[in-house]
Amino acid sequence: MNAARTSQCPSDLTLEEHLLRPNPATARHITGCAHCQSWERAAAEASGAFARQHPRWMAKARPSPLRRWAPLLATAALAAVALVLLHAPSPELPRYATKGDELTVYIGGQGAPRAATQGEHVRPGESLRFQVAPGAAAFVWIASVDATGAVSRLVPAEGTTPLAVDGTQVLPGSAVLDATEGPERIWAVMSSEPLGWSVVEQALQGSPVRDPTAVHIPGARTSTVLLERGAP
Repeated sequence: MNAARTSQCPSDLTLEEHLLRPNPATARHITGCAHCQSWERAAAEASGAFARQHPRWMAKARPSPLRRWAPLLATAALAAVALVLLHAPSPELPRYATKGDELTVYIGGQGAPRAATQGEHVRPGESLRFQVAPGAAAFVWIASVDATGAVSRLVPAEGTTPLAVDGTQVLPGSAVLDATEGPERIWAVMSSEPLGWSVVEQALQGSPVRDPTAVHIPGARTSTVLLERGAP
């Protein structure tokens, strides 16, 4: 599991800005901090994953539903993320809670970044970032399901194991919306033991986008936020 964040740790936004424009004070902190070293490694791994993929694909194995998302992963796309978040308060804690409780979806790209409410309308070109608050160390997948029941894998973008999270955390990387319209349900799947992506995908595949009670994943708990893609 990742080392715990301390009160001396820079915010995720500060760490991202350090990757864009190296800051000596932040670099000195990272040298002696296991948590921030883990964050930096995760950013490097995300950057490598992005570099191996076409900008509008998250995984070569599932091209059809994944056309709907364009990943922006640190550090390969941190510049775009920084432009979205540079003038916003650090999203380490939600500015207001969504009904997902343990999942907050941040929307940016057109106007000030905001925490999504249930059923909020989002437009093409807006970017999404994801914060989870599992309350304890956990393994996390972030995925989405559209109106057809097709599943898109969002975080982590590749590999066979979920992301290890300890406490409230804004996850590395983001996704940019394309022009596809209709409802889209974002899922955070959290477990004390790592679940394979195939287990999560099978549980979400074909699930009714407007009825989250239909989803049950043994050994995991879920949190979800519904978005409406397209102009209101």
